[in-house]
Amino acid sequence: MHSREELDRSNVNTIRDLVRYEPGVSVGGAGQRAGTTGYNIRGIDGNRILTQVDGVEVPDSFFTGPYAQTHRNYVDPEIVKRVEILRGPASALYGSSAIGGVVSYYTLDPDDIIKPGKDVGARLKTGYSSADESWLNSATVAGRQGEFDGLLHVSQRNGHETESYGETGGTGLSRTEANPEDARSTNVLAKLGWNYTDGSRLALAYEKYKDDRDSNLKSAVGGPFTNGSGLGMYQSREGNDTITRERFGVENSFAVDSLLVDNLKWSLNYQTAKTDQSTRERYFPFSRDVIRDRDTHYQEKQWVFDAQLDKAFSIASTDHVLTYGTTVKQQKVTGLRSGSGTCARVFGSCRVVGADSPSDRLAATSDFPDPTITSYALFAQDQISWNDWTFMPGVRYDHTTLDPKFTPEFLRSVSLADPGQGNDETRTWHRLSPKFGVTYALSDAYTWYGQYAEGFRTPSAKSLYGRFENPTAGYVVEPNPNLEPETSKSYETGLRGRFESGSFDIAVFYNKYRDFINEDAITPGYSELTFQSNNIKHATMKGAEFKGRINLDSIGAPNGLYSQASVVYVQGRNNDTGEPINSVNPLTGVIGLGYDQNDYGGLLSWTLVKRKNRVDDSNFHTPDGTSSQFKTPGYGILDLSGYYKVSNDVTVNAGLYNLTDKKYWRWDDVRGYDGVGEAGVTAPANLDRLTQPGRNFSVNVVWDI
Repeated sequence: MHSREELDRSNVNTIRDLVRYEPGVSVGGAGQRAGTTGYNIRGIDGNRILTQVDGVEVPDSFFTGPYAQTHRNYVDPEIVKRVEILRGPASALYGSSAIGGVVSYYTLDPDDIIKPGKDVGARLKTGYSSADESWLNSATVAGRQGEFDGLLHVSQRNGHETESYGETGGTGLSRTEANPEDARSTNVLAKLGWNYTDGSRLALAYEKYKDDRDSNLKSAVGGPFTNGSGLGMYQSREGNDTITRERFGVENSFAVDSLLVDNLKWSLNYQTAKTDQSTRERYFPFSRDVIRDRDTHYQEKQWVFDAQLDKAFSIASTDHVLTYGTTVKQQKVTGLRSGSGTCARVFGSCRVVGADSPSDRLAATSDFPDPTITSYALFAQDQISWNDWTFMPGVRYDHTTLDPKFTPEFLRSVSLADPGQGNDETRTWHRLSPKFGVTYALSDAYTWYGQYAEGFRTPSAKSLYGRFENPTAGYVVEPNPNLEPETSKSYETGLRGRFESGSFDIAVFYNKYRDFINEDAITPGYSELTFQSNNIKHATMKGAEFKGRINLDSIGAPNGLYSQASVVYVQGRNNDTGEPINSVNPLTGVIGLGYDQNDYGGLLSWTLVKRKNRVDDSNFHTPDGTSSQFKTPGYGILDLSGYYKVSNDVTVNAGLYNLTDKKYWRWDDVRGYDGVGEAGVTAPANLDRLTQPGRNFSVNVVWDI
């Protein structure tokens, strides 16, 4: 768990900063227009990681080429009071999409701002990060009057591109500097609560997040690229990406004190999330010279109802806490692409400057039939305590229906000469996901635990039905209506120690996957790069984690001095081919030496990452047909952070990162690229442009009033 104080002290400005020192959890996406890609937990990433805000899921990522790519950057850490990361399959608790893990954000409440004994509170914060030259300004106010309380939060970030280690400007594949970017984001959170009786509360919530970015995509100029050389069709390219998420919610919790229920909590949320992307480029395909515009729109709307009940009781010498409930959810997904072209000069088919170019006109089309996804679930879990043992059996039943709607925009983008593309049958899936956990207190200090859990994930409408073809750029997205849901079985055991001189956690895990949905490219190359989801029949993930802390003052060191360390090893294997799973990150460890006092403290962290050796190149063919994937070299980086309480209300937090100014790559950012920097023709990048920033710093000041 990451608390609000920890986020401040670590200068967390992005979700990547959040897991900076969390081996086994990472966030990729440096250097590309779509930004960070979402979480990777134990080698499982993308839409397999359930990401939610106050129990409401953020939209899935979506990709159909360089003009239509969305990720899951719908959350600003500034509204978060804590973050919980659950590793491994968790479908017994959260259903589909939690096959690889769960990241849960919990937003600020009035009690987090109002100090004990007071009825009004406020929190002001400002900060700066040199890596992207961004400024943060944030204000939160909260008040309480009798049975009522409320909160209002507003924050804004203004910055630029996150720098790379490269220093070469210019355009095309030779560019190693990050592409220029202007970024603006705004976050609003409002809450109102009514404690109408003891133990009973009714609360309303409103949240809106908007991130707006303008990019000058200089690295694309001169492309498309093959064999490291450009064909010169793209003379310039600029983009605008706007992400918005808006949520309305109501929650009610109260005591029942009946035979079957002690407490009941229900919530109803409505959320709209969308990504709008616009691209303007000077396009010269040798037959004309035009200014070409491309606009894409992706939106998810969802209603979510949750109800959870609990009951504590005893049977013989066992104590029970039974939790059960239901979840009902409906999602509606839409996507749209359109475009136009205007003659930039008299050449080829262009006879008049400013005239419309029919060859570059794109009528409104959709890459998938608009689906309505309806699901309901029933779940139950019993926590059984008996002497030094605790047993936690649980089960969840999910029923999911995907009803595709063939819109005129979708039919415009496909050819129904293939009957398979005209299949708009409703798909229905049922799944029972069991879980069983056990802990045994070996002593007051040591606890052993074990767990078995199952997970599942249903295919998306885009994977089942979507089709898109761009012969000019050389890529095709194909549907696969025969996809099966992917399932998993996970086994985990470990030992925890908690004592005055420190603590440790050791875990060993083994996960088996069936029908693993894989969206890797097949038959790549300049002439055609085809994307199609398919099922890997058998895949496994296994590994081990260690995390520990020693309070050095317990062995004679100055009071407040401590040392901590963590390391994670994960190995993934496609059992059908014997090849490794490429989403697995290399061996990673973090060592830290810290010092904490009431008013000040600091932490020196050393992150060590091994070279990436195990890579599946079997389906990787770059335009020259000979290159293999780039394998990131190992590296070690030092960070220094500290905090100082100027007064009881004012705290300064600062961090200096990559102290030794090391040049390095993260595997999540470059997997799929060859040594030249090509991932097919759709995403060219000089590898130095995908490096992490050199030496940089962040600082923030927090005033709790």
